[in-house]
Amino acid sequence: MTKSGRKIFNMVIAILVAIAAWVFVVYNYDPMTLVTYNDVPVNFTGERDLAERGLAVSATSMETVNVTLSQRRIDGKKISAADITVNADVSDCVAGDNNVTIRVSGPTGTSVNSVSASETDVDVSRAKTEIMDIDVVYNAEAELEEDEEPIAYDLGSTSAEVSSSAEVLSKIDKVAAVLDREDLTDTPKSYTVDLQALDRNGNVLPHVVIDPKEISLDASEGYIKKVNLYLTVKDESDDSYERKWVAPETVTIKGTESVLNKVNSITAEEIDVTYRYEDEEIEINYDLPEGIYIADESLDQRVKLTVTQKKDDEDE
Repeated sequence: MTKSGRKIFNMVIAILVAIAAWVFVVYNYDPMTLVTYNDVPVNFTGERDLAERGLAVSATSMETVNVTLSQRRIDGKKISAADITVNADVSDCVAGDNNVTIRVSGPTGTSVNSVSASETDVDVSRAKTEIMDIDVVYNAEAELEEDEEPIAYDLGSTSAEVSSSAEVLSKIDKVAAVLDREDLTDTPKSYTVDLQALDRNGNVLPHVVIDPKEISLDASEGYIKKVNLYLTVKDESDDSYERKWVAPETVTIKGTESVLNKVNSITAEEIDVTYRYEDEEIEINYDLPEGIYIADESLDQRVKLTVTQKKDDEDE
């Protein structure tokens, strides 16, 4: 080996030894450091136990806490707030004001140095229960085009029993299985999804007990399109009642892009109002082509019927 070659060889060996020494020191003698994680959510356990007793959490003084962990410096990039467990068990709470201990634990190899609060006030009230339809939606953070909406098939359940305080219940806009847009393609896949109570802005509402807790379903990506609706209302009555109705002229449908491009209108079954004597909203039965579904915004469309008794000439 030449003198130059030996010099290069020795430099390489020196670098490798230095790296090995650094790795040894870091992993065996890495000093502990304090790291604070802000706004770690408090998980309120035992709310199903409360619901079985006809109670619900209506308010708390603490929904998040700041946690300081003692941890190895090298683990700084590996640990996030999601790795910290913060629990408050409300199963033994009674109606009215309660004080509940907050228990915190960090990942293996860490220890809890401090928590911004050790207790939380919990207000418990009588629970109210309601049955709600289950929607399938994309998560609120997804960047969506205006015409995107998931297609769901074979839902394990189409409705859920919702239990919460009256105040929280009034804020619920929908109960939903929330899907990640990036997970869906034009080919249906199977999912098991926790149900969530959402407000009008798509935010998850806390302190809501939903039964079932989760559902299974198949889902694929979908798109929506507004098309003409052809609907006939028949009235062959000859009596002392006048019937007037308002029927939608369009309907919003959804499907894959290739299927939607082939559909420009939808027909519906004829509605006969001849023997109807009260004001009502009549469900529409659509004649949908294969692969076409009614979009969320048109699910509640109805024919609105108004029935009034005619006046006799003698009464005028």
